[in-house]
Amino acid sequence: MKYALLVLAGAVLYGTTGTSQAFAPDGASSMSIGSARLAFGGLIMGTLGCISWWRRRATLTQLSWREALAITIGAGVVLIYQSTFFAATRVNGVMVGTVIALGSSPVFTGLIEWVVLKTRPSLRWMLATVLAVVGVAALSWSTGSRVQVDPWGVILALISGACYATLAVATKWLLNRGWRSTDVAMAVMGVGSLPAFLILSMSDSSWLATPRGIAVTSWMAIATLCIAYMLTVAGMRGMTAASTTTVGLAEPATATLLGVVVLSEPLTLTRVLGLAAIIGGVVVLGLTKASSTTQVPQDS
Repeated sequence: MKYALLVLAGAVLYGTTGTSQAFAPDGASSMSIGSARLAFGGLIMGTLGCISWWRRRATLTQLSWREALAITIGAGVVLIYQSTFFAATRVNGVMVGTVIALGSSPVFTGLIEWVVLKTRPSLRWMLATVLAVVGVAALSWSTGSRVQVDPWGVILALISGACYATLAVATKWLLNRGWRSTDVAMAVMGVGSLPAFLILSMSDSSWLATPRGIAVTSWMAIATLCIAYMLTVAGMRGMTAASTTTVGLAEPATATLLGVVVLSEPLTLTRVLGLAAIIGGVVVLGLTKASSTTQVPQDS
């Protein structure tokens, strides 16, 4: 349960992203906000990682090509996830885009983890995933909106779900190789910040110079990326990658609650049932013994 709570805490911080964007200055696009979040958050984590490795006298020569590939893949899919998710919600709307992207990510994770890490998903994970995905669908449902399904938008949403799953499996693979959770987080996000800065430089980033822009970017970079991802990786030490992504579906539940409390959005019966389903899925997984018995060194 303690590992599930760590992942849950990370998902709660992830869930504040949408509300934080609502306070961004006018003219700040979703792409520029997402790029700024990854660029500055990754820069902070990469800097801390370099300092930590220097103090331990670690060198890049100790890095195998497989580990370097896992870090590069993890950093790349983080960037692809953000762009494809925003594009999917723009094409098919928030409801369809969110359900397909977040709903497919645990399924993709279970399949990829089964192939790469030889960890077969359990029946309890399947039950918890069904509960959580149904909950996400209920949270996203809006009777007053016109549902449209464009095939290209579905493909984009599935790509974003697969990217999220790939990041989880790459992270778990590094942990199984003996990496410390802090090193994994700092390496992946540090490398991911490099292309994010490039994308940010090609977009309108004038809003970053405003007091509100600085406040929003600081919160998103530090809380919703640095701290959130480190909590998730720490929790993954005692959970499978598939279980981690399922517990991570608490993110839209947090976003819904913040929307009701902060942005005065309506709390319907459907959304209440959705919240209950997600909580049920998290509890089911929290009561599951970790299926991965790989021993990794404890963080100092």
